[in-house]
Order: sequence, then structure tokens, then C-alpha cells
Amino acid sequence: MPTTEKQTTPLIKKIKRLESRIAKLEKAELQNKKIKSLLQKKTHALGERIKELHCLYKISHLVEKYGISLDKILQGIVEIIPQAWQYPDVTCARICIEENIYATKNFLETPWKQSAPIVVKTKKAGVVEVYYLEERPTTYEGPFLKEERYLINVIAKRIGDIIEKKVLEKQVLEISEWEKRRLGQDLHDSLSQQLAGIAFMCKVLQKKFETKNPEILAEIDEIVNLINDAITQTKGLSRGLYPVKLESYGFITAIDELARNIEKLFGISCKFEYKEPIIIHNNIVATHLYRITQEAIHNAIKHGEAKNILITLTKNNDFATITIKNNGKPFIKAAKDSQGIGISIMKYRAGIIGASLNIKKGRSMGTTVECTFKI
Repeated sequence: MPTTEKQTTPLIKKIKRLESRIAKLEKAELQNKKIKSLLQKKTHALGERIKELHCLYKISHLVEKYGISLDKILQGIVEIIPQAWQYPDVTCARICIEENIYATKNFLETPWKQSAPIVVKTKKAGVVEVYYLEERPTTYEGPFLKEERYLINVIAKRIGDIIEKKVLEKQVLEISEWEKRRLGQDLHDSLSQQLAGIAFMCKVLQKKFETKNPEILAEIDEIVNLINDAITQTKGLSRGLYPVKLESYGFITAIDELARNIEKLFGISCKFEYKEPIIIHNNIVATHLYRITQEAIHNAIKHGEAKNILITLTKNNDFATITIKNNGKPFIKAAKDSQGIGISIMKYRAGIIGASLNIKKGRSMGTTVECTFKI
């Protein structure tokens, strides 16, 4: 073998080994790229799932807020939705429930739409819609992911459940209100009349004994006085359960009568002040405001042992605030200790009519309850 061939043979073998190693490295690099690409896709998908879970968590947190109205819940959900979709910067959303529409500020109808029906008690009550404002690559359902279809279906079902729950809660409260009215009417029309009849019979009996026994006359007179006191208290309870003047003469008249009745029944100072009359045309709103005021007064007397209560009604453009201040002990802690059912109902009533309720400790003593509502 020539010398040159002896020298080149090892070199050729080394080159072949290097080529083999390069091929293996190239293959490994290609495999790494595939793994990296897959990892990026998985990471992106995981990020999307986290966004979706965060969306559902925020919706649940929103619904659990004390006394929040259905309108605020639906508007809140609309604002939460875009952040859960793949391209949040170009996403807008809308919820339509019968004639009510809740939409994001950037809402615009475009060809890139995803929607799901809202079902309440097996009937379609509305729709949830998500739009992309710009064209995006086609995936599972137009530009929308398969998981986004699952998510919008879950959100629509959640909204249906929320509406059904709110309707049931409202019906329960309405039944409670109806029962109070029925009981109030029964007290006024039946029990008060029967007591008045008994008082009249006692007066007739008193005339029969007029010249016979002065002691019996005095006892009958005492019975008549007790019956008249019972009639007064029964009528007071009746007005508290069924404020007739709320429907006949308006909210201001009903609150003014409530304050005067509180003074008579409990022997404390309870005043109602306002600068200008505010007419509340919706009787449901007026009833809930009346009950909130009534409960705040009840808490001031029961928990706060207040001797002075001041109710004020003020107006600021399209909004009004009814404020109940007392000089007793703060009843917030006492209410918490007894699970705060009264305060919970007050907050729920405020939520139903879209009002805000603020309960705070007074600067020096007592408690202040503020309920702000749209006129």
C-alpha cells in the first residue's frame, strides 16, 4: 500500500465518524426542536386553561358578593369574559336577557362570533356572545378553541342557574311580603274590630252597673282602657306589617308615620327629615326601602339600645340616600354574633333594587345605615 493511502485511510475513517456524529446531533437537535415546540404548545394550552379557571373563579366570587343585584352580576360577567379567551386584546362580549343587554365598552358585532344559549327552567332566556374584533387563524370553531366552546357553554349554564336562583329568592321575599300584608290586614280588619267590639260591650255593661256597684264600674273602666291600649298596639303592629300609606300616599308619608309610631311604641325620639320631597313611582322599590329603614330602626333599638334615631332623605342628581343614624351602641358586632340575619336581608333587599347599602360605626357612638338608590 502506498504511503499516501496509508495516511488518508485513518483520516477518511475519522471523517465518517464525524459525519455519523453530526447526523446524530442533527437528529437530536431536530428532536429537541420538536420537544421544545410541543412544550411551548403545552405551556400555552396550560396558560389558556389557567385563564379559563380564573374566569370561572372570578364569576363565582362575583356571585357570592353580599346583596349584589342581578344587573351587576351580569355586567360583571361580561367584563370578566374577554380575559379568558385566547386573544383578550381583540375580544368583546355581550349578554342578552330578554330586553336587557350587558356589553363590554369595546363591543362590536363582527363575523368572528361564538355564542351559547342561556336556559332558565328548560326555556331559552337569552344568549352569551363573544366576538373577535380582528381576524385570527382558524382552529376548532372558526378562530375559537375547542376549550373556549366548553367555557362559553359553562358560563351560559352558570348564568342560567344564577338567574333561576335570583328569581326564586325574589319570589320567596315577595311571598314573605305578601304574608306580612295579609297578617297586617288581619290585625287591622279582624282583631282590631273584635277588640273594639269587646270595648263597646264593656261600655254597655258599665251602663247597666252604673247605679249598682261603683267598684265594678271602676274595674270595667280599667278593662276598657286596657282594650283600647291593645287596639292601639294592634294597629301599630298592623301598620308596621302592612304600610297602607306606602301605596296610598307615598314613601315619604309612610316613613314619617313609621317614625311617629316608633316614638309611641318605644317611647324614644325618632325623627324624619328631608329638604325636598322625593317621589318613588315603583312600589316594589319603595317597599324594599321601607323595610330596610324599618330593620335599621329595629336593630338600633334591639342591639344598640338607642334613645335617639334620626332618619334623613337627601337627593343628589339622579340618586337619593336614606340615612338612619342612632346614638346607641354599635349593633354591627351584636348582629354578627347572632349571624346578622337582619343585616343580610337588608343587603339583599338593597341588591334587588340596585341600591348600595353601607353600615358603619358612628364617629362617637351609635351606628349609621346609608342606602343609596337611583330615583
